[in-house]
Amino acid sequence: MRARRLAPRNGAILVSLLAACSAPISSAAGDEPEDSLLGLGDTLTGDWAGLRADLVRRGIEFGLLATNDAVSVVDGGAEQANFYPGLIEPTVGFDLERLFGWSDTLVFLRGFGMYGRDPSEASGALDTPSNIASPEQTFRVYEAWIERRFLDERLDVRAGLYALDGEFDVKGVSAVLMNSGFGTGVDLSQTGLNGPCIYSTGCLGARVRYRPDSGQYLQLAVMDAVAGDPDDPYGTHVDIGNGEGVLMIGESGYERDAESGSFLRAAVGVWYYTSRFDDLLKTDAAGNPASSRARPGVYALVEGELLRETADGSERLSGFLRLGTADPAVNQVEYFASAGLAYTGLLDGRSEDVAAFGVLVPVNGDEYLDAQRLAGSPVERAEYAFEGAYWMPLLPWLSLQFGAQYIVNPGTDGALDEALVLAVRSRIVF
Repeated sequence: MRARRLAPRNGAILVSLLAACSAPISSAAGDEPEDSLLGLGDTLTGDWAGLRADLVRRGIEFGLLATNDAVSVVDGGAEQANFYPGLIEPTVGFDLERLFGWSDTLVFLRGFGMYGRDPSEASGALDTPSNIASPEQTFRVYEAWIERRFLDERLDVRAGLYALDGEFDVKGVSAVLMNSGFGTGVDLSQTGLNGPCIYSTGCLGARVRYRPDSGQYLQLAVMDAVAGDPDDPYGTHVDIGNGEGVLMIGESGYERDAESGSFLRAAVGVWYYTSRFDDLLKTDAAGNPASSRARPGVYALVEGELLRETADGSERLSGFLRLGTADPAVNQVEYFASAGLAYTGLLDGRSEDVAAFGVLVPVNGDEYLDAQRLAGSPVERAEYAFEGAYWMPLLPWLSLQFGAQYIVNPGTDGALDEALVLAVRSRIVF
């Protein structure tokens, strides 16, 4: 199994552009250019003597986000070590209506420059303690798509180099947590020959979303079943017509924003690969792994505001719960659950700070347990990861985040002691 990592994303078309260039929980409320495409707010480099605002009015906006972690496995796991993963995200958005008169049409490009080692090397956990860490130190184009809206914005279509973690299995409340399992669930992130099209590799694909009213939505996407090139993890690779099948995913849900009372979102998703995969336990007459098509995977999530201490919502408690399952015949993890709470405005005078706590539980399937036992390497049934985090904006373009994680049965390997991981993260919006 290769679990892909997730950097927090949001789903709606303009909000996804905002998420490309801001912290997981937006705090910048400064003087941003009129009709901003990306919602950048205040940035370190400012308005470029008016050039930035002028470009936005013409339909072009640039962004650059730098995220750096200092992660230390201080006890247990595979070893005690320090890690310094980082991520540079250049983005550019084009409003083609402003540029060429093409109504309701946007183009978006995002790149990823990844560096530093992955702390999962020392923690031994199924998901990395840093959701920006990557096994590859490389630069690649992550997204490059065009989107068009129809029917008074009730219907929109996106196509190009696509990343499903921007719009599927997204949980905004969990975005402050740093473990990658709080993004795309392990049941989904483990799938595919090289992982699905999530951080840090996009795929050619297309997505259709329909909103019959302001609350309900239905979205469907089809994309390449193999993310990038499994034999070459560096750079950007797009393989057309490779005969390796497609990944299809759909999600239906309901969402209510804070302006309508209190934030609430619930969704159910289903995914399916047309590809064939090696069975974990069954073999053919020659003793080779049998191959089959995996049954569909399913996830469900709910998140929302649980308690409001002040009328304006500056002090509030929110929560999330996410459950999922994948085919145990071809995947290690059969069941996965995550849950957590986030409190905004915990300290007096710090109304934008967010304190959060979350729990992750990936559960191995019987086939994987039996296969490991027959191979002489028995494993535990489940891994348990607990995380506490505190996010604070220091300046409109700068934020700091502190976190601690405690992982029981790292990698479900009974030979590894419980791991204690400490981390600090900085984000700068240029």
